[in-house]
Amino acid sequence: MLRGAGLASVGLAGAALIGCGGDEDGDGGGGDSPATAAPTAAGTSTGGGGGGPVSADQMRVAPGSYDFNPGPSAGEADPANNAKYGGELYLRYLEPPRMDMNRTLSCTIYHTMNYTNNKLVRGKSGASADPNLVEIEPDLAESWEMANDDATEFVFNLKKGVMTHDKAPTNGREFTSEDVVATMELFKSQGPQKDVYAPVESVEAVDPYTVRVKLSQPLADFPTNISSWSFMFVKELVDDEDLRQEIAVGTGPYIQEEWAKNERSVFQRNPNYHEEGLPYLDTLYAQTQNDSNVRRAGFLTDDFFDNYPRDQADIDDLANSVDDMVAATFPRTRGANVNGFQFQMNNPTFQDDRVRQGISKAFDRNEYDLARNSGDNQNANGPYSNAPMPWPYLFDEYPDARSNGQWYDFDAAEGRKMLQAAGYSEDSPLDIEMKSYYYANELSELVAPGINQNLPEVNIKFERVDNPTHVTLMSDRNFPDTVGFLWGPAGYSMDQWIYPFYHSKGGTNYGNVNDPTLDGLLENQRTEADPDAQKDLWKQVWDRIHDKVYQAWFPEPLVRVAWHNYVMNHRYHGLMGSFVCYSNDQVRSMWLDDGAPNSGR
Repeated sequence: MLRGAGLASVGLAGAALIGCGGDEDGDGGGGDSPATAAPTAAGTSTGGGGGGPVSADQMRVAPGSYDFNPGPSAGEADPANNAKYGGELYLRYLEPPRMDMNRTLSCTIYHTMNYTNNKLVRGKSGASADPNLVEIEPDLAESWEMANDDATEFVFNLKKGVMTHDKAPTNGREFTSEDVVATMELFKSQGPQKDVYAPVESVEAVDPYTVRVKLSQPLADFPTNISSWSFMFVKELVDDEDLRQEIAVGTGPYIQEEWAKNERSVFQRNPNYHEEGLPYLDTLYAQTQNDSNVRRAGFLTDDFFDNYPRDQADIDDLANSVDDMVAATFPRTRGANVNGFQFQMNNPTFQDDRVRQGISKAFDRNEYDLARNSGDNQNANGPYSNAPMPWPYLFDEYPDARSNGQWYDFDAAEGRKMLQAAGYSEDSPLDIEMKSYYYANELSELVAPGINQNLPEVNIKFERVDNPTHVTLMSDRNFPDTVGFLWGPAGYSMDQWIYPFYHSKGGTNYGNVNDPTLDGLLENQRTEADPDAQKDLWKQVWDRIHDKVYQAWFPEPLVRVAWHNYVMNHRYHGLMGSFVCYSNDQVRSMWLDDGAPNSGR
């Protein structure tokens, strides 16, 4: 299947990575397909609609392989009448380096926060949620409103009687507006969410259950922006930064009982959770497991409830051994997460456009797609390399390589000319250090060797690091040359996919991009009220980041996710992400059907 010179000599390595953790991308291994946008599923709220109690044979989703998410079963459509209490859920997660989301914005911590903390508002997830829309619903705030006509003032009305976890340092006290004010002031003053809260002029506790936020500029998307990343801390942890690194205590559906670093976390049902009747499960065992073969074996033996098959053949093979498996295959709609690498823009070497553009030009993404993705993205115009801006916001159908621009059009000879013009040669190449945990197999076995082969003017030396090291390198922005890509929690608005990561003062501008033209576009799209004009600004941002190649992306495979159908009310969400990263808050309304392992029934 390998064609041309690009990756031919590393084809065996590409084949080898399939079974040794090559899908460990921090988001379950998802991707996109050369098809149009997936049709949306009918959905109401996270918990589903009515329907009443159903018989046992109507509870589960029928086993099988589905295009896109299967809709809710009759039982899932009405959890209040059909859900069962009790049981233990065994799942995997990525090892967190700490518990402080305000130091490290990563799914490694986000996963825990979804169990132990809440946001003011959140995105809907679960079987009845639309997987291609982010619909906002109440969390700690029972309601919210724009308090003026120009989108510069918002009022959040908190639920009364929300109790914190009954353990130190809060010991079961009531959560109030003072906690919200303390958290927002922390986010505004420091940390990776600083850009999200940069427009916040003031935040006021009007009374114990009312918070008023005033902005310095119009931003109608403010409630949507804070619904994705902004878990509310308790003020005791806001005031104790050291303790905030070590424990997760909040108002969430589960209480953290154990954190055995590099091994597992254990969470127990919060008996005082504020959403009536939730959660259903008693215990969650989150295991640190990064080996794809072990994860697959664990799925076969019910030690993990879900799995991410690498291709349709893998789905078919699993179906021969797992008679209760539901598998869904569909294009990813969210922006890029980890599929690529980025340049350190504080390094004078990479401030030369020719270096970045020439390296990208010498990377044969078509051959990469064949070797890594079994050709999931093959089409007449070349495979689309997943950019950080979710394509449904800009395109009516799934894009192809033309949308990525000239530096994604493979031409090794042109890349060589550019590097030579920048002063490098085969005898005196540019040595580049590349580190990564995410997509480590792809970067070490396909990307770096492929570029080195096509572009002898550079010598990329790859080093595999563990997840906490990678996350810390990114957060501290102290990598010297290049590093495997890492975004962080999913954005629920376009602004969140671009402003924090590209603005010169952005809280998650890991590569230290400092582009005045780009800054202006990012600032203007934030304040633009006309949808068509805002979309035009987004297209200009798209063109700018592709032309400047501050990061280099590559094609991703289709999203393929499988789970045992005895786990109820669970689904992958196209924009919000996988259960491993970002959308695991749905566990508050998941349950185990009768006869499920570890259900006790």
